[in-house]
Amino acid sequence: MQGTNTDAVLLSIGSTAKAEDSIVAWHKTATSPDITSGIGTAIQQLLKQAPVDPNDIICVTLGTTVRDIARYNLSSLIDIAKHFINAILECDAEKLERVGVIRLASQGFTQDTPPFVNFGTELKNVISGGHVIVDGGLQVDGSEIGSISREQILQACEQFQRDNVRDIVVCGVYSPIANVVNQEKVCQEIIVENFELIQVHCSCDVGGLGILQRENAAILNASVHAYASVVFGDIENALRHGGLQGCPLFISSNDGSMIPRREAARLPIQTIGSGPANALSGVSYLKSQTLFSDDDNSLDDSAKTEKLLVLDVGGTSTDAGVLMMNGSPRQASAYTAIAGVEVNCPLSDVSSIGLGGGSIVKRNAEGIAIEIGPESIGNELTTKALCFGGNVLCLTDIAAAAGHAPNIGTVPLSLAPETISSAQALIIEKFEELIASTKTQSKPLPVAIVGGGAVICPEELYDGPIMDKTLTLVVSAVGAACSQLNAAVDMIFETSSAGSSEVDRFVSTVTERAKEKCVKNGALEKSVRLVERQVTQLAYVTNKIRVYVKVAGNIDATSMLEYRKAHDGRKIELAQVKESRARPRERQFKMQQPHPGQDERLVVSTNLLSYHPKIKDERWILSAVDIDWLSIGCYILGCGGGGSPHLSAIAAKQLLLQGRVLTIVNAQDLLITAILPPICLIGSPMVSVERPGGNLCQDALDNMLTHQGLSDFDASICFEIGGSNGLSPLLASRQGREDRPMVDGDLMGRAFPTFEMITPYIHDEDINHRLPVSLASGTGTNMILNSAQNTMSVDRVLRACCETMGCEAGVVSRPMTAYEFAKYGLLHTHSAAWRIGRAVKTFHSGGSSEHGTVAEAIIEQCGGPGSAKLIFEGKIVDVSNRLVKGHSIGQLIIEGSSSSPADADPLAEESAASVRAGQRRLRIIFKNENLIAEIIDDQHHRLEVLATVPTLITVLDSRTGMAIGAPEYRYGLRVNVIAIAASPKWTSPRGLHIAGPRHFGYVAHYS
Repeated sequence: MQGTNTDAVLLSIGSTAKAEDSIVAWHKTATSPDITSGIGTAIQQLLKQAPVDPNDIICVTLGTTVRDIARYNLSSLIDIAKHFINAILECDAEKLERVGVIRLASQGFTQDTPPFVNFGTELKNVISGGHVIVDGGLQVDGSEIGSISREQILQACEQFQRDNVRDIVVCGVYSPIANVVNQEKVCQEIIVENFELIQVHCSCDVGGLGILQRENAAILNASVHAYASVVFGDIENALRHGGLQGCPLFISSNDGSMIPRREAARLPIQTIGSGPANALSGVSYLKSQTLFSDDDNSLDDSAKTEKLLVLDVGGTSTDAGVLMMNGSPRQASAYTAIAGVEVNCPLSDVSSIGLGGGSIVKRNAEGIAIEIGPESIGNELTTKALCFGGNVLCLTDIAAAAGHAPNIGTVPLSLAPETISSAQALIIEKFEELIASTKTQSKPLPVAIVGGGAVICPEELYDGPIMDKTLTLVVSAVGAACSQLNAAVDMIFETSSAGSSEVDRFVSTVTERAKEKCVKNGALEKSVRLVERQVTQLAYVTNKIRVYVKVAGNIDATSMLEYRKAHDGRKIELAQVKESRARPRERQFKMQQPHPGQDERLVVSTNLLSYHPKIKDERWILSAVDIDWLSIGCYILGCGGGGSPHLSAIAAKQLLLQGRVLTIVNAQDLLITAILPPICLIGSPMVSVERPGGNLCQDALDNMLTHQGLSDFDASICFEIGGSNGLSPLLASRQGREDRPMVDGDLMGRAFPTFEMITPYIHDEDINHRLPVSLASGTGTNMILNSAQNTMSVDRVLRACCETMGCEAGVVSRPMTAYEFAKYGLLHTHSAAWRIGRAVKTFHSGGSSEHGTVAEAIIEQCGGPGSAKLIFEGKIVDVSNRLVKGHSIGQLIIEGSSSSPADADPLAEESAASVRAGQRRLRIIFKNENLIAEIIDDQHHRLEVLATVPTLITVLDSRTGMAIGAPEYRYGLRVNVIAIAASPKWTSPRGLHIAGPRHFGYVAHYS
């Protein structure tokens, strides 16, 4: 069901040499207001065409989002997912279940980022059944943070049962990579044994690493699963009434595979993005004999190498996706959002634009097309388009007048040549932009264009294989019909050596488990093959590798026919599920009461331009707005490193909800003898995404105070303003020290990769004067480093200890006095970060009319053209990096825009000369943070150095102005690169010796 139509295809898979010949029949029918009657009509019409016995149909596969029904396999794409998503968007309490959450996280981890923390208020009020955080969770190496407590789990479930909450999500830290003891599954067994009416949903079944996003996906899945069971049950009964009694039902999933109906009802969130994946799978099937490789020896490359780009053109929009060398759709690597809630369940990587056959064309007085889309006449095309006698010019009219669609329309149509050519030029421009942003590799890709709106594409775009135009109309239904069953297994192993035989043994173990899982799901054993294999070294962890294997196989036709005979005539009983939906929904769970004054701190001003920070008694009292702006600015000052401040900002706002007052103070307003401990986190950014929070910094602080014989401190200092550490001290004060402010300033002015790169070390050449330093794991392991042989040994010791502490540790160095900090530190860097964040947010609110771009607005807040400059703009075309001794080292290549930076930014005239000569490229070299920006030629030889460390080199999203960190660099992103002047402390001879380009091994002079 694709908006206007429900498509049906009957395939006889494996019966012909050519995939195209396996299409026995196809039918397109108008979509019905309800789900089942449209399916019934499609089946009846299809079976009238097909010279087959309905009893020979082995299964039905449904695509659940944007379009189709199919298989000797019968397949249909219907808009089931629209029902699921609308239930979430509309916060429909009749279709959504209340969900309780049990999170497994000992030692205070994740406490500041609780379940439902980033749900909208209305959705949270409908879905939330409360939450508890109990003992449990794993470290990155698979060892336990804490053992689960049977008593805690039973107590939590007793409370949920009293509150009439029957759907429970269990989410444990690092559960997706548990390969010794899966605590979520143990917890599930405990609950099932003791609570008959409670349905348990394990987060590890839903998503990957990223605890909040995985938990969010599991919550949404649990909330909609009962409604999904009813919908899928209704469809099975519709199949029965259509003459397909007992026919197994499969649902196409987000990654292009299919899953059994019962599994889809249990995990409906795995089906909500299957529409685009169906089109990609259809193309893959139809072109499998000519384009894609089944060579197992090329698995490691075939899952990463792009083979074909597919444009699926509809009536209103176009989806663009990529098929890999192994024939599978490319998977999205980033998080996505459902109803504003960030999730990380597997999805095919698809980009969309508002351009289709019904897109409206706007012309000027001379008849030149000046704008196409995103407005569309959509399903009214046959009444409003000119070629059907209407009065609206759309892209289908352009195609008909150009002779590309001779069979479309009911009236003759003639348009001026300049109208046709100008509209086609705009189509090419928009599609070329879509193609460029969809690719993740620089090499040219052939393009296949499918879908009912494919006729609008000018011939110039047809530089790849083109399928039969009839088949393009139902290619998504073909994709649903031919999709395979798949299974994936992800495990971590400890290696005793780097020998390939040991790794091969681990890969073989994981592969066998994946194959067993796939066959259990209904695949024919001899057809199961590997489609993806990844073996990676865990960052910051010695002798640990992660092995990921994905396999796929064809459905076992014999077992499906046997299943159908056994279940022929069976009617799906829905009483139990419908009773579940009819549960009373009164809320008994006691929600936290607002703290007095809380609303004032959490309110986001409707007019950001009028917002002013609150200053009282010489302290800056932070609000949610301040925290948001600080986090944006801190990431920009991170120069690609430091880790995203996103989770730190969430945790800080949670403290506001709890009634905490978070403040910032000027160093000059403190007594000169005030005690100021510098605080930060070190370790892998990967860890904080899965195991945020905890008592790492608090424990390190207590340890340092005890060691120094201090009972208290006056204010805290940031080690580095860049990235998440810009907010870390706000979260470090324990109960009884809640009023301790953070000083406006830090010791780096940015993010740097090693401990000694702090401004006090510029003025004192003995690193031992910066010691002792306290490290804490947050789990009871603490360490004090009192002295070191030399500077380099400090960082080596800290990183080695960090690894044993779970690859993240809290760090507090020797406390400074306010006098020392005012003399040797960098003052007012939080104010600078706040101004930068404000510039980004207010630019998009219309508050920077004097600036043409968001980059200009940022530059102005950094001091103007004398202090900051746009040095390059373009598109990322290559990224490479590797892990060396705990550091991410690599390079980023950006291809310049066709217009010079000077055209867009008069402040960048110096760099413009480097781009005017043609498509010049900028190379950025990074070691955690960006170090050097240089113009290179086609052979990657340096032509000109534009900026070097300690200058702050920051990559920004050209549209939003938000920082793009090194872990987020990927092909196709359009970016601006700005350089911000470093503090004079860093540009002194001693500062350059510590943190200049030569320190990092690069022959380049700072200027």
